[in-house]
Amino acid sequence: MHINFHHHRLCYVFLITIITSCHDQDSYVKPPGGVISIEEAKLLDRTYTETRQGILENALGREEGRSSWWSVEELEAYIAYAKFQAEEKGMRVKGFRIYQGAYPKNYGDHKRAGSATLFIVPTGTTAKKEGTILINLAPLEGGDDLEIAPLNMGHPRNPPSANY
Repeated sequence: MHINFHHHRLCYVFLITIITSCHDQDSYVKPPGGVISIEEAKLLDRTYTETRQGILENALGREEGRSSWWSVEELEAYIAYAKFQAEEKGMRVKGFRIYQGAYPKNYGDHKRAGSATLFIVPTGTTAKKEGTILINLAPLEGGDDLEIAPLNMGHPRNPPSANY
């Protein structure tokens, strides 16, 4: 039986490549800074409920929303949109700020009228070109809110006051 050494060497290289690429896909991804434990999230949620939720609902006379939800696709599309818009305006997105808001009682969409909402605003820097040097006009961490249309219309949790 004649064994083709070159053929087996190619198979070996191919096999190692497959194993390595499969291993890379399964490799551990470290959590980014700011990730908290589920227990801490539940503590924060419970503390919000105990110290704020009742006050808000008593003042408003109605159940108040607690969260908003966006799909991964919506968030990825918004991040791409915000970065594109910022670049077009000579800005740089460095992060996102989430604001609490509320719809007026006479808001056109009666389902949303009077209810709370969250909306997302890109933050970053405005770069001003001076010759070939870029001057950063918002050097603080995260930067200022950028003049780019915010993302709203997250989907509220049902029921709106459901705890984490």
